Amino acid sequence: MRIAVTGANGTIGRQLCADLAKDHSVVRIDLSDSDRDADVRDLAALQAAFEGCEALVHLAGVVSLEASWEDVYSTNIGGTYNAFEAARRAGIGRVIFASSNHAVGMHEIENLPQIYEPEFGLVVGTESPFRPDSLYGVWKAFGEALGRYYSEAHAMQVACVRIGSITEHDDPRHASVAQSSGWLDLTEEQKFKRYASTWMSQRDFARLVRAILASDVAFGVVYGVGDNATRFWDLEPGRALYGFWPEDGVR
Repeated sequence: MRIAVTGANGTIGRQLCADLAKDHSVVRIDLSDSDRDADVRDLAALQAAFEGCEALVHLAGVVSLEASWEDVYSTNIGGTYNAFEAARRAGIGRVIFASSNHAVGMHEIENLPQIYEPEFGLVVGTESPFRPDSLYGVWKAFGEALGRYYSEAHAMQVACVRIGSITEHDDPRHASVAQSSGWLDLTEEQKFKRYASTWMSQRDFARLVRAILASDVAFGVVYGVGDNATRFWDLEPGRALYGFWPEDGVR
């Protein structure tokens, strides 16, 4: 399969492209040091980059819960529209949109810090209403709604993956976790507990992408989180829709 990946130089994109390239033709799309330099704000450039591709994994965007409205509007929301529309025009039939847990992030915020404890018991499903915790989360909710529209109006197969915490070091216990989650009022100890709940390995994310690409599902929303003992997002839709269950997790 010939697969386009936007945001190919990002934390997730680099590892995903390397994995997919083992047995697929991967078109890496980013602003620099990639197969195709294309700005997601440029619809024509994306369409040209997508020509000949059968699937798209859209990872690109300003990844910050403190992103300004200008960035969220032009790069994230506008760029996501451009990605879907360019895919449609280029004849791509499958799109995977990198959504986020922040589309329903208010569940976490209103239950801090007890939500990270094993006895808390909250499990947020994919059918729960959107509860964005930021403009970043609003973008992800928009992308999911847009994906459903393109699936139903244009017969594209669309999967939205609500990613938890996928890191460069690929280790929920790495020292860098102490500097993470700056938008939350957490101690260092609580930050490590958070990652023990929200982490997903790079390997499992690639496995999930592969499971989606091998499926025949018109539209789906799943959580990208490991098999963590204290996870508070529902993994069952991944199994029901795509036959996927993570192999890694914090137990």
